[in-house]
Amino acid sequence: MPAVPYRPLADFRPRERLAAVPHTTRRFACRSVLALSPDARALAFVSDQGSGTFEAWTAPRAGGAPSRALSLEGGAVRSLCWTASGELVGAADRGGTELHQLYVRHPDGPVAPLSVDPQSKVQRLLSWNAASPDGRTVAFSSNARATTDMDVVLAATAGGGERILLAAPAWHVVGGWSPQGDALLVMRVLDNTTQDLLVVDVASGSAREVTRHRDDTQHVGAGWLADGRVLEITDEESEHLYLAALDPRSGARERIDAPEWDIELAASSADGRVQIWSVNADGYSKLCWRRDGRVREHDLRGVCNDLILSSDGSHAAFVRLGARDPWQIGVLDTRTGEARTVVTTTRAVTPEELVDPDLVRIPGPDGPIPCFVYRPRRASAPMPAVLVPHGGPEGQSRPALVPVDMALLQRGIALVVPNIHGSTGYGRAWQAAIHKDWGGIDLRDLRAVTEWMRARPDFDRDRLAVYGGSYGGFATLTCVTQLPEIWRCAVDVFGVANLVTMLENS
Repeated sequence: MPAVPYRPLADFRPRERLAAVPHTTRRFACRSVLALSPDARALAFVSDQGSGTFEAWTAPRAGGAPSRALSLEGGAVRSLCWTASGELVGAADRGGTELHQLYVRHPDGPVAPLSVDPQSKVQRLLSWNAASPDGRTVAFSSNARATTDMDVVLAATAGGGERILLAAPAWHVVGGWSPQGDALLVMRVLDNTTQDLLVVDVASGSAREVTRHRDDTQHVGAGWLADGRVLEITDEESEHLYLAALDPRSGARERIDAPEWDIELAASSADGRVQIWSVNADGYSKLCWRRDGRVREHDLRGVCNDLILSSDGSHAAFVRLGARDPWQIGVLDTRTGEARTVVTTTRAVTPEELVDPDLVRIPGPDGPIPCFVYRPRRASAPMPAVLVPHGGPEGQSRPALVPVDMALLQRGIALVVPNIHGSTGYGRAWQAAIHKDWGGIDLRDLRAVTEWMRARPDFDRDRLAVYGGSYGGFATLTCVTQLPEIWRCAVDVFGVANLVTMLENS
């Protein structure tokens, strides 16, 4: 590839500041609460269904009662990986610190520490595809060397210590082993809109960057193909995130799927012969997979929150949420296309009592604003309504069950949930529009949504409220200070009240 002038964005920011903001690392950590056994007959998942603390459970893929697989006293399991040799590896933190230790449950039953520090001051990131093809080694990210960096570390599942494979300034996240087990795909995360991919030789530790670019561009690693190319989600020269195969030697890129929406998740089998991905189409997820040269689809009628693939590519596991459904774990047979629910969440109410939203486009000064509108089942017009801006701002409101929202609907209160400029899921320009413009383009959108709410005959214009958390709290405070005459009440949940102090302390 031709050389281009390049300076990582991290060079312009103190890495100590970046280290204090775990959100970006979490978003691109490739973690999963799911794992499939080597023979794909068993499913492991993280749940608090037993003691109220997050533990790892296993259940037959074909259905059946789950059993505890990995439980730690005083700890909460957060992510999983199942090796080809049968070890179940879990990342867990204690006391809600989000500083993860790694533990391994061997096939014969005992649980042993894999990478643990007594003071619990080291962060570790465990990817769902962290295990080598032979199952002997697990690759993970760790900041043990320097708190500001995430290095790539190798550990033997049988014990025997750790070896730093890649030590460099930045956050590095494991993106999968090559089918031969001689190389690792590693993602270097600079910020929400800029990542690079590296191929690291496992024997020597030499790293080669394969995605150099001049501007902010996303490159999210998703595994390898059988022919030695890497699988990535990228918006290179595109408005939307698409799925591509990248030749790490020549830099040639083939688009596998480039819809008019964003690809949100993707995975490849250990042998690189099967790929699966999720398309975020206007907030709703659609699964697509490629096997034996054929691409097939499955509409989830909800939101895909997690997605993995068995090592042989025969089955995929996913977490689905819907506006009337709490999280469910499903399994898809990539050979037949059959999908079935394996694990469900206990319901306190029936789906018939809940509400599906209407998806509307509200006219705005900078373009139509996508918005989910929830109307109570039993309410007479005019009804009170609440505006609910999401957090982020680089996030997205999706048609997924939110208990607080459902409680408001049960009380006869409508909800208007917009994805204003700055939201993800609608292209690069829509997301970047809010950069350096908090309180600008977003306020114009919020004003347009508010005017739409006031003009509706089924909404009571004298009983409008706004609530949100994090950036949504900032948006709430913006609404009540810039549009004070509109609101009967407002709720700011851990919102940003002062941009200066936020930047100084986060």
